[in-house]
Amino acid sequence: METNKIISLRYQLVIGYVLLLIGVLLIALPLWQTYNIFTGKALPAQVFIKPVPLTINQNVNALDIQGQIQNALIKVIPVDFIDNTLNLATWLLLLWILIYSGGKIAEIGVKLLNGNK
Repeated sequence: METNKIISLRYQLVIGYVLLLIGVLLIALPLWQTYNIFTGKALPAQVFIKPVPLTINQNVNALDIQGQIQNALIKVIPVDFIDNTLNLATWLLLLWILIYSGGKIAEIGVKLLNGNK
């Protein structure tokens, strides 16, 4: 009976260390990728891609308000700005999810290592 308890405690320790390692990796690897993204070594995942390149329409008359607004926005905001911003926001959301889940997994591992004290 005592040997079963020792084996159970060993399994608990091994699983605790494995969960702790997985949790730390789920925190460290996305942070490293984020560092690479912000230093320009890598790009975030391209979730949003513009389907057609926008160009300024020269044939806009004075009554075509939508065309005038579109031309003005193209001059003010770069074409790739919105897509890049959305891709970066998507990466940051995924980063937050991975860090939060890594923290929870590591927390479970630490509880197993402490013996649920």
